[in-house]
Amino acid sequence: MKNWNKYIPEGMKDILFEESNIKLNIEDQLRKIYKYSGFSEIISPTLEFYDVFNSNIQTIPQEKMYKLFDNLGRVLVLRPDMTAPIGRITGTKMKDCTYPLKLCYTGNIFRVNEKLNGKLGEITQSGIEIIGTKGIKSDVDSIVTAIDALLSLGLRNFKIELGEAGLFEALTENMRIKEENLKKLKEIIRNKNYVALKKFLDEIISKYSKNDFEIIENLPKLFGGIEIIEKAKSLTKNEKALKSLNDIYNIYNSIENIGLGSYISIDLGMVQNIDYYTGVIFKGYVEEVGGSILSGGRYDNLIQHFGAKLPAIGFAINVDDVMIALRKQNTISIDKDKKVLISYKEEFLRKAYDFMEELKTKKIICELSPLDDDKEILIYSKKKGIDFIIGFTGEEKLFVKDLKSDKIAFLEKDEIEDLLML
Repeated sequence: MKNWNKYIPEGMKDILFEESNIKLNIEDQLRKIYKYSGFSEIISPTLEFYDVFNSNIQTIPQEKMYKLFDNLGRVLVLRPDMTAPIGRITGTKMKDCTYPLKLCYTGNIFRVNEKLNGKLGEITQSGIEIIGTKGIKSDVDSIVTAIDALLSLGLRNFKIELGEAGLFEALTENMRIKEENLKKLKEIIRNKNYVALKKFLDEIISKYSKNDFEIIENLPKLFGGIEIIEKAKSLTKNEKALKSLNDIYNIYNSIENIGLGSYISIDLGMVQNIDYYTGVIFKGYVEEVGGSILSGGRYDNLIQHFGAKLPAIGFAINVDDVMIALRKQNTISIDKDKKVLISYKEEFLRKAYDFMEELKTKKIICELSPLDDDKEILIYSKKKGIDFIIGFTGEEKLFVKDLKSDKIAFLEKDEIEDLLML
């Protein structure tokens, strides 16, 4: 039997050094945006009961979940989604909170992906949920927060595409299509496969109601600016569908009035494979990443499965994909803190330690040298990207070597601090 102790499972990834630093900076920046937009952070457990994701409303297909058993034989999962756990927390622990409730989170989710498809099985998501209110104001708040979040990271040329879950439901509710055919229709529209869509509709046109076949056939083509709404309205008289179209129009118009219209577009062929969405749905895209970097929408019926009938809307940002996009756009910005290595003779350990602690309070990265040999200290410092070596050697002034200029000086402590603060 092969020993796997030097490997990691498919879809997992080790994140090292600079990449780890970049990722943590992205997460911290998103937290700041949420905090100053009035959201409160919560943390849910990595392990959840399978039943949290196995309600009447489909969240994630069960075959996409990592499952295990606890000591009592109950089925657990590594959470495959953040929204359902937040629904559970809201329904069981937040009944006495002030509503509307604005929550945010950052955490890892786990999904089984096919081998060799390039997708991660562990994904970091960061997002928000607005719970306890319906209507355009919370819809707009959620989408605007998503735009602000991506802008704060320095991301360029992204688009948030708006759709409406109720539109597809309204257009198909009277067609009495079998469940398996409905799933197939969703997939065809989602993939914008015009040829397959026409063939599919031609095959069933004699069996089902022909109402709204024209607009359904055109759904994959109905994407672009606000003008798409009027075009779609001309193709249907379905009152529920018209309401969905009006809702998208009003959301788009409000965001445009704020001055963020350049970041949004409309895609009426956006059909989600997650069943709990009930209203506006949206996805964020950028050229540098193949799939969406952000997804969200309104889900007014999910939380009732956890004991509280509350409407909600939210979104999740795929932090890993955002990091890829920022790298390709060359827009990753990291505060470059100065790095100092303090070498010392054993009898000056306390003085070296005290000076290190003092420098740390000034946000200077500082460490005591684990080495004694001067050549080894220099090699170590250069490989680690140290800016200055400071030596406690017994001299009245401290030895200072600038590794960028290769200059050496003997300075007082206050002179060194002034130098490091430049």
